[in-house]
Amino acid sequence: MGLLTDYLAALLKQAQYRPGEGGYLEGTLPEIGGLLVRGRSFEECRERLQNELELWLAKSLLAHQPLPELGGAGAALQQLALETTPSTNPTEQVILKTVRTILEELRAQRRGGRPEDRPPSQPQAQPPRQEPKRPSTRVSDYVSEVGLGLQVSRNGGNEVEEKILERVSSFLGERFAALEGLYEKLKVAATKGGGEFQYSLASASQNDIGIVTQFCTVLKETGFLKSYTYSSKQRRIYGRLTAEGRMNNFLTGGWLERYAKSVVQLALRRRNLPHDLLANPVLIYPNGDRFEVDLLARTPSKFLMLECKTGNYDVALERHQRIAQDLRIPAKQLIYVLLGIPEQVLDELKNQWGFTFANEKTLEVELEKLLT
Repeated sequence: MGLLTDYLAALLKQAQYRPGEGGYLEGTLPEIGGLLVRGRSFEECRERLQNELELWLAKSLLAHQPLPELGGAGAALQQLALETTPSTNPTEQVILKTVRTILEELRAQRRGGRPEDRPPSQPQAQPPRQEPKRPSTRVSDYVSEVGLGLQVSRNGGNEVEEKILERVSSFLGERFAALEGLYEKLKVAATKGGGEFQYSLASASQNDIGIVTQFCTVLKETGFLKSYTYSSKQRRIYGRLTAEGRMNNFLTGGWLERYAKSVVQLALRRRNLPHDLLANPVLIYPNGDRFEVDLLARTPSKFLMLECKTGNYDVALERHQRIAQDLRIPAKQLIYVLLGIPEQVLDELKNQWGFTFANEKTLEVELEKLLT
């Protein structure tokens, strides 16, 4: 492996894991203060810790920040970072040579080594045995079979930006109970195009204060907040949300779609199910009508549609019921993810509509029921 991947591997060996709240496993790294991830299993926790380390290393190199010394690798990596010119422009930062080098090595590591390290492929003495053709799991094939067209969204950002959005959405989704009050403040500020906000933590527990302040730090580091301070004397947060529209759209609803997608992906991978997953595709009807949905997922035996709502959801229920009928899927395979809605209300909605209703906490359980 290369210097960068060796260094990341050495950091991961120093990781510490401990039981956390709600049955989660927490992972920390003593060498990097403030780094904390949570997972439902050791594998998930370790994967998230590795993702956080990749992002931390990229940012540290770009900013020429000191790295922990591990066998001299820290100094060598800093020398590599000096080959590039730091920039304060986020768009310019993500295309710097250092980040490209990091991501290329990490991708190569996951493929089994750097391309230049692989031996040339050898010709096969005999043609490979033909495997039986498996049923298609492509969403587009299914949509075509029911007589509809499909337009796939191409709104994905670069890899560094994607990691940032995943980090924010995972943090918010997994800790929403403690962050709900702050989120409402952020959402109001976002709908106004950014600006200042305050949030009191006078009645919050020490644990919740820690979660809220950690989240604000994440938002500041990733550019969502232009400024942020916490007054321990007043137990109050003072912040200013960025005026950038794309980030504000993410906070007002896009984050929940991304979080739901990650939960679906994890559930499918845990079962080793072949699958196809499309975010924000547009269904096209023969008469020209077009409807965007949040998420479509297909396995060999199931076709799922997910809709995520952080606010009012009543107005869209009938429309999505018709779409589910047009897709010829059972009502329960239409999953409505409603942020912060109590389980009693979710059960009442399920009895009324027949859909699967979940909130950010129960989505995983409801998916397991559907996939069983």
